[in-house]
Amino acid sequence: MSAPILTGICSFGYSTKVFHGPLLAVNPNFKFKAVVERHKEESKEKYPDLTIYKSVDELVNDESIELIIVNTPNQTHYEFAKKALLANKHVIIDKPFAATVEECEELIQLAKE
Repeated sequence: MSAPILTGICSFGYSTKVFHGPLLAVNPNFKFKAVVERHKEESKEKYPDLTIYKSVDELVNDESIELIIVNTPNQTHYEFAKKALLANKHVIIDKPFAATVEECEELIQLAKE
């Protein structure tokens, strides 16, 4: 078996608490390594080994992170996904993927590159 994919999540909101976090915690193909919590550290209660970053930029700049899950408010999906792709990360984006067709096409092109 290959090493687990080191994964970071852009926010510790509902989708992380209910969907992403529990899946990453039990799937041996992933290691839930980091999360962005700008004001609190609620994630430590359930995931004490997580690295907590105060900004998405800090998460994106973590060279060990291979996959970033963008689960922030819809209007930030494009910006954060683009940052992650430009940092050579794999990206999962909650829906909606982006606000315009042009943004979607740009992110797809970045991912291909």
